[in-house]
Amino acid sequence: MQEHSNHHFVSQCHLKEFFNNEEGHIYLYDKQRNNHYKNSGTKRIFSEKDLNAKLLDDKVDRRTMEIELQVLFEDDFAKHLAIVKQFHKDHQAIEEAYWEMNHLGLMALVGEYRNPAYKSGLDAALDSLKLNFTGSAEPDLKIKYQNLHGYIDVASKLLADMDPITYAIVSIETDEHFILPDTSAFLVREHLNVGHVMQFGLPLTDKLFLLGRSSRMGNYPTTLVRITKQESQLLLQINSDLINFAYKTVACRDKVFLYKTIEKMRQVRYLGQYFHQSTIGKPKHSHK
Repeated sequence: MQEHSNHHFVSQCHLKEFFNNEEGHIYLYDKQRNNHYKNSGTKRIFSEKDLNAKLLDDKVDRRTMEIELQVLFEDDFAKHLAIVKQFHKDHQAIEEAYWEMNHLGLMALVGEYRNPAYKSGLDAALDSLKLNFTGSAEPDLKIKYQNLHGYIDVASKLLADMDPITYAIVSIETDEHFILPDTSAFLVREHLNVGHVMQFGLPLTDKLFLLGRSSRMGNYPTTLVRITKQESQLLLQINSDLINFAYKTVACRDKVFLYKTIEKMRQVRYLGQYFHQSTIGKPKHSHK
């Protein structure tokens, strides 16, 4: 495997589902700078040099964490997505579709951990602990981030903690779109930013969205939801949650739709609800 230093924190296989092939661009919005812009490719967006580099035997290792991402979901992303799309279409082979949704869910569960802002914040917290306990916290100038835990380790632990997971698949049947954040998805934890992951929301494509819910939330049935013109508020809620969970940048297939969504959020001061009171399906019973 060739060693590359340009590492994506949102996988290219995922980004390409939001690329406008007809117009030859993907449209982006920078929350911090309040700036709309576009890019003619996915190679240099949502990426950073040596993002996944780590120290291994005192040498810089750029391959291990990249290979882990490939094994987790990148190499088989198209297969996973095709099976979920087929299940959404014919409602057959639910067991096979369930395992494919689990694989895709890994993308959501490690999405935040992949982001440079999260890595930087985690390292700062670790350095602060070292300083308090040892009186020193020397940075290692060979690598940008410590990357102490691999993606497979993080993903498998989070998935096991949520298990069993129930899913809702949401599709858009209008000319509107789902928006992709620089964290790949949004996560909802038990106590705001800490505690167990209770649910995640992952836009698989600009027309298909996967909501995964832990059994801690109750025994939800598998649910298929189609967004028509009558459900525009639901789409705004989902996209608002995705945009608010992004650290800096979001991407969309449609320039005008992205402008309009950001403007709508400003008008209503939409902070997002992360589906705490979701109307997507109803649980058969709730756990006390």
